[in-house]
Amino acid sequence: MSQEELRILPNIAYLIRKTHMGYKEIMKLNYPIFLSLLRENQIMDLKETEEGREYLRQIERLKVTTPDIGKLSKLGGYQKAGDNK
Repeated sequence: MSQEELRILPNIAYLIRKTHMGYKEIMKLNYPIFLSLLRENQIMDLKETEEGREYLRQIERLKVTTPDIGKLSKLGGYQKAGDNK
């Protein structure tokens, strides 16, 4: 068994348990497919508990990259571009 296989063995065991696929079948998967299966199964597990759902809501907020101008304008000291009053 390679070092890489040893490093990801917990993930392989997790997918075997969740997907009912065999070790050889999982090892034949393309790596992006392996990662997608891993991600989706972990998300499904998180959705089963309130704590997991809250965690997913929190990390979803971290993906937001554009500012909410409406909320920002309500803060004191905020000025729109070109507003030099």
